Amino acid sequence: MERVRELIKKCREDGDSKAIFGEILELLKTEEGMFAVSARITNNFYMGTENGKAAAFIYTSRENADAFVKSMKWVGIETKSLEIHPAQRIAFFNDLYRSGFEAVVIDKEQESLSMSLFSIIEKPEPGTETVMNPSLMRAASQFYQALVRHRAVEMMQDLMCAELYKGRYLAPTSDPRKMTPPVLADNKGGKFYPVFTDWVEFGKFDRKRHFQTDTIRFRDFKNYMSGVDGIVVNPFGFGLKLDTEKLERIEKENLKLKVVK
Repeated sequence: MERVRELIKKCREDGDSKAIFGEILELLKTEEGMFAVSARITNNFYMGTENGKAAAFIYTSRENADAFVKSMKWVGIETKSLEIHPAQRIAFFNDLYRSGFEAVVIDKEQESLSMSLFSIIEKPEPGTETVMNPSLMRAASQFYQALVRHRAVEMMQDLMCAELYKGRYLAPTSDPRKMTPPVLADNKGGKFYPVFTDWVEFGKFDRKRHFQTDTIRFRDFKNYMSGVDGIVVNPFGFGLKLDTEKLERIEKENLKLKVVK
């Protein structure tokens, strides 16, 4: 993405230009050589902050992306660089929205340029037919990334739990060909019923499309506790495990907040 680097430099030297910015936006969708960074702790894109907004960092070369990956290792976050090919770009930017991102920074810690995610894609209108929880995904990414650095604070956990309580989820129903419940086991032998924040996360579980789904709320989680040790939200993502005690505590705290309001 050499042309993008040239245009960013020109922006910084000559000031903002609608024509230059428009060309950069077009190249972000079409030019070869874009790299993003994912975080192991969430199995999703690394979430930074830019001007108070949750930001994805994209890079115009593998060298720049790998330099950022190396810097993250020193602060305790394991990340890796991923090439995003032109054919993947629209899906990539839409996936950023699903994951709670609001901004994009090109070449963070280099000669960089930041922009709203919604200058690249149109912000989807909320609809009851689509299960998606970007606010929860954002809160979970921020909490888990802070947790691995031992910087998580109670307020971050409370925000994640509040978003968890408000969300709508996809719950898999039994495979009609096998009549077996969709239960996952962890490395300690615990059994957990999986639920998902959106269709992308569900697809990581049901790649061969064996299962149908129900749309459920947090209050419905307790109905899926029979014969398992708990619920796991996005088992192939941030993997939040909830036993009966945690479910009751989250429900109690959020009902209390409703009464106060």
